[in-house]
Amino acid sequence: MFSAVLVASLFAPAADLNEAARKELKALEGDWVLVSTAANGIERDLSEDERIAVTVTGTKFTFGKLGDGEITALDPSTSPKIVDFKMLRKPESGVTNEAIFKVEKDALTVVVYLGEGSRRPANFDAATEKESQTAKFVLKRVKK
Repeated sequence: MFSAVLVASLFAPAADLNEAARKELKALEGDWVLVSTAANGIERDLSEDERIAVTVTGTKFTFGKLGDGEITALDPSTSPKIVDFKMLRKPESGVTNEAIFKVEKDALTVVVYLGEGSRRPANFDAATEKESQTAKFVLKRVKK
């Protein structure tokens, strides 16, 4: 579930996004692989067998076998940058997930709130706190 939530936090219908948000989405396009996660105070690197491929094309993304999602809001003008997304598969479909993200060179970090209601993570260390109901996902861009 944590992995599905991460990838979902990356894309939204382009017509609903301003120019800065569309530019940010363009920077996210391509192939990524999930290399590490953190939740409930536990951080871990994923083995080659555990890694999940993520592909971003336009405003859509595919998160391996976990399915597709769409971004409903993205604001790159805030610090940290914020994104809201919905997974398209059940049972998560229709639930808005609030997240923050950053792109540094070929690494994408997303921290998403997974609890009830709305509560965007305040920082990138939130998932390292026990019972924070947040998860952190670190993805690396696949070089071709």
